[in-house]
Amino acid sequence: MPPSKLQIDPVLLEAIECLPGGLSVFDESGEPLLYNDVSRDRFPHLYEAFETGVAKTYEEAIRYNVRKQRPDLSDDEVEEATAHYCNLARNEEPYETRSPDGRIMQVSYRQMSDGRSVAISVDITELRQREAELKKAREDAIAASNAKSAFLANMSHEIRTPLNGILGMAQVLEMGGLSEEQREQVATILDSGRSLMSLLNDILDLSKIEAGKLAMVKADTDIAHTMRRLHRLWKPKADEAGLGFSLSLDSELPQVLNFDAVRVRQCASNLISNALKFTETGRVDVHVGAKPMASGDCLVSVRISDTGIGMDEETVQRLFTPFVQADDSTSRKFGGTGLGLSIVKRLAEMMGGEASVESAPGQGSTFSFSFVAGEAKLQHRVASEGAIAGDKDARETLKKRSLRILLVDDHPINRQVAGLFLRPFNMRVVEATNGREALAALAEEEFDRC
Repeated sequence: MPPSKLQIDPVLLEAIECLPGGLSVFDESGEPLLYNDVSRDRFPHLYEAFETGVAKTYEEAIRYNVRKQRPDLSDDEVEEATAHYCNLARNEEPYETRSPDGRIMQVSYRQMSDGRSVAISVDITELRQREAELKKAREDAIAASNAKSAFLANMSHEIRTPLNGILGMAQVLEMGGLSEEQREQVATILDSGRSLMSLLNDILDLSKIEAGKLAMVKADTDIAHTMRRLHRLWKPKADEAGLGFSLSLDSELPQVLNFDAVRVRQCASNLISNALKFTETGRVDVHVGAKPMASGDCLVSVRISDTGIGMDEETVQRLFTPFVQADDSTSRKFGGTGLGLSIVKRLAEMMGGEASVESAPGQGSTFSFSFVAGEAKLQHRVASEGAIAGDKDARETLKKRSLRILLVDDHPINRQVAGLFLRPFNMRVVEATNGREALAALAEEEFDRC
């Protein structure tokens, strides 16, 4: 330790010298009264200025240090840097600087009661290096996640196009004159294709959610009608399994609300499908309720209860994690990938709600999800279900109209499948492969609005 201008006990001096950081004491003018070797080694030019008599004040020593450290700076830049460091010390604001050997130092000044000041310097080089490494690792992880999500999305689209062709052609075959054996074979193709399509949809949705590219599309919708349609859709499946299947709606449930009906149906369908899949005897019940919020919106809750196999608490805790199922035997016996519940949870959160489950082994499960629905933006006159024409009448009406349709798709298989579905309704189809061709076709002739 350099000679001290203070009368200090030798034991205390030795203790100061043993500190891992630099410590210095300055008088009222900024001249050092005491500093350890660590300070001298880290800021050699600063203390050299005092030791050689070049500087009498702290400001002069800082100016000398800046000139030695940065010989490339102009006189104005040196003065600016000197004023900057002096102001930081005066205001007791910690700052970072580099020592001549390239180490990153954090310097803090504190005023003492008698007008003197103490400066402490800490080497934070390794800390900043670790922070930089963690930042890079985080950026790499985000980039890898985004690349994975983009890959999954692209692959899902690439697989979906030919799969649409397979399903479409199988449906066309199903409508033709087939023998009973051929009809069963086509039904197997359709069932397998739809299962694969469901899997692809889950993968695509999960990748979009993780990439932050899944948007909510809200519209004024009759929620009761939406849920009744969903009930009718799953009722044959429940009947086939010999299960009771009911839908109940709160009396306070508004008729029309503003929400993303597609995502709500997706969440409800996923939970209903799971309930029917894991229930061998008994019933599955769906209940829809709503609570008004202070904001004027409604918190809608959808609860699906079953009398199925149930789950223990450990399984419940990890159930909403992607790719997780109750156990390996679940996947072998019932199928599935474990993506559905994770998607339900994320979609519910994106809609301002949450997803949860209550269950016990052998006592069934109750899955719930909620979402925030806004007030209807327009006063709708909602058609009753009985006012909608039957499917058969609708088909006959379409055939009589002889509509001229512009079909736009960049893939020939999709155009072929769509054409096969449209032409039996006596529709004249003009095809375009892109927007430019579509605009050109529109310029040449008029098409019907469906």
